[in-house]
Amino acid sequence: MPSRWVDNTSYFGPDRRRKPAKRWNDRRRVDESGDPPPVGALLRRLRVRVAGPSAEDRRHALEMAKAAIAECSRLGWNRCAATLVRVDDLLRSDGGRDAVARADALIVEALEHAGAGR
Repeated sequence: MPSRWVDNTSYFGPDRRRKPAKRWNDRRRVDESGDPPPVGALLRRLRVRVAGPSAEDRRHALEMAKAAIAECSRLGWNRCAATLVRVDDLLRSDGGRDAVARADALIVEALEHAGAGR
C-alpha cells in the first residue's frame, strides 16, 4: 500500500504512481501527494460529503469511502472496514434521503470503531 495520498478535486486516495519522482510525459505538473490523513479525519470528511446534495458530492464520497476501507483494512481495523463497506453499498444504491441518513449513522458507528482501534 502506498504511503502517500492524493487529495484534489478529481481524485482522493492512495497515490497510484509507481515512483514519487517525475516521469517523462507525467501529466501532473505538481506533486499533490502527502501523508495519509488520520482515519477519524477521513471519516468526518466522508460524513460531510455524504450529506452533500450534488452528484459530484456523491462521487467524491464513494472515492473517500473506498479509500477509508483500504486504510482501515491496512491498519487491521476489521469492524470499521466492514461498517464502511455497508456505507459504500448504501451510497451505491439509489435509496434517496433515507439511504443518506442510514449511511450517516453507519459512519458515526465507524468513527466509534476507529476511535477504539477495531
